[in-house]
Amino acid sequence: MGDPSALRLLTQLVAIAPTNLEDPAHGRWEKPNYPRAADAIVAAARSAGLSTRIYDPLVAGDRPDEWHGIPRPNVLVDLDVGAAETVLILAHYDVVPVPVEQRARWKSPPHTLTARRDGRLYARGANDDLGSGIVSALTAMRHLAERDDRVRNVRLLACCDEETGGEGGIEAIRAHDAKLAEGDPERILNGDVALIPDGSPEATGGSSGIAFLEAATGRSVPLAESVAFGESLVDLHATARSWRSAYRSPDWPDRNAPEPVITGRATVTQFDVTDVALHPSRVGLLVGHAETDAANQIARAVTLVFGGPAVELNHLAERLRPLVAPPFRLEPAGPSSVSVPPGTLALQVIGVASHGGYPHRGHNPVPAALELLATASRRGLVDPTAPGAATFTVDLRLIPEMELEDGLARTLAEARANAGRISPSATIVAPPARCRPGYAIPVDHPAVVKLERILRATFGARGVRGEYGGTDASALRGLTTPKGGPLPALVFGSMDPSAHIHDAEESADPRLIGGVVAAIEQFVREP
Repeated sequence: MGDPSALRLLTQLVAIAPTNLEDPAHGRWEKPNYPRAADAIVAAARSAGLSTRIYDPLVAGDRPDEWHGIPRPNVLVDLDVGAAETVLILAHYDVVPVPVEQRARWKSPPHTLTARRDGRLYARGANDDLGSGIVSALTAMRHLAERDDRVRNVRLLACCDEETGGEGGIEAIRAHDAKLAEGDPERILNGDVALIPDGSPEATGGSSGIAFLEAATGRSVPLAESVAFGESLVDLHATARSWRSAYRSPDWPDRNAPEPVITGRATVTQFDVTDVALHPSRVGLLVGHAETDAANQIARAVTLVFGGPAVELNHLAERLRPLVAPPFRLEPAGPSSVSVPPGTLALQVIGVASHGGYPHRGHNPVPAALELLATASRRGLVDPTAPGAATFTVDLRLIPEMELEDGLARTLAEARANAGRISPSATIVAPPARCRPGYAIPVDHPAVVKLERILRATFGARGVRGEYGGTDASALRGLTTPKGGPLPALVFGSMDPSAHIHDAEESADPRLIGGVVAAIEQFVREP
């Protein structure tokens, strides 16, 4: 990156591993390294002469129980030059976990920043968002602090919880501000424009809304019912695909985007079948598990563990393999977080992992696994009557212009109607803390035009795009500037087509991180 201190900070943050896991269906909230990451950001900022403070809703709030007792420190970093305008930079330091299945596919330790011959830096968070966001923003602020031609103040919000909806991060900050009067200097989100370095190199004016739907059979039901329920959730994608945005897709035409513009998406990411009671004389599914720890991550593999008479299990794999069509394949189970009991058969449906907001970039093995189980049950290869409990998570992405309430109402109505016919005891909910509306601003907004021009010179990027993944931009919707106008939030970053965000071998091109630094500096300095 041409900046040793920036490289040291990125190396340090990657090694801290500020992972963020929320799995309400199984009672898991795991964020073990947030305080260490926040301390490192504070130290780096203060060494550059920048002022800092911490906002942690666990400490500042009046209902600590809602945070599961877990610290949620958000670091506020200020470069105040007494200017009339302020640029907010919104970035996040939390990263998605590295599930067991991914570990063997990393060619270097995922929490050790590793430079390779291709010139890229490999590690979890090297790009999303430690490199693209936290390090680029702090480096730009350090450079700006050393100059005399600063025409705007800068405030960095280095937030947590972005990967799970922002509950303890930007959403908590917004709730803090909502209790204060307009113009109160204690408001954190005081600014004239917000830059969000958490995307691709293009200027982005629209960000997808997001909701995580939690679905469960509610009790032990026959396998055939669980599978049919799961397949009805998969079918939600057909409805979401009909939603079309006015924003251009960053993945058209060379990254498998289904349309030239952004469309809606509904992706079943997490899938678990447990507590199965097998009949001793029949082959049945004992355990099913999508190998991901994050609701916004499409797994590479679904592990299926079968039990039953040994003579039948010995031939099951060869009977099931023809039922899995390319690009998917059925293989003996590799690394998994599932414990495989002796005398059982563990197989994996293999696909291609990707970010949950970008299902077209991968091949989701969950629908393929459900189809395999459905066909095997109909053909008598697997007992369809074996009772068990099933849970699913649907990563629902709206188009940027769609109101969250509208998208949720449509999706939940369809999902619940289907469930009523297939699995009457099933429940489908969308916890408000795990939902976020979309965000859209006009492509001819002056701030968008300015950023597009800067990125064209910095990256060679052209045009204004929409964001598939959903970012913290949506959390700023409805906020106003000190002048009373809507607060524009602009997404961009270093996440190029080779970044493999959320998957094994996540990486960053240090030249692009340097480009983000330069773009931030130029945006702040230009009159």
